[in-house]
Amino acid sequence: MAETRPEWIRADISVDLQGESCPIPEMTVAKRLKNAAPGTVIEVLTDHQPAATDTLPALAKGLGYQFYAERSGNLYRVYIAKR
Repeated sequence: MAETRPEWIRADISVDLQGESCPIPEMTVAKRLKNAAPGTVIEVLTDHQPAATDTLPALAKGLGYQFYAERSGNLYRVYIAKR
């Protein structure tokens, strides 16, 4: 996870996936990204660590999108910017 919060961070779409485990977060976010316009930033709320640190970063990287995550206790806020 990045240390400095990028300027592009905002939530055009927010998806609360707390309590969901893989593959639900990745599948849900992939579908939202597919339907989103370029420039859209999706915020994902999750308490599933592997989604925040492994699967969602891999999804963003594979699609060529920007990714940032931050953690507060057991909650991760993941941001993916569609290009």
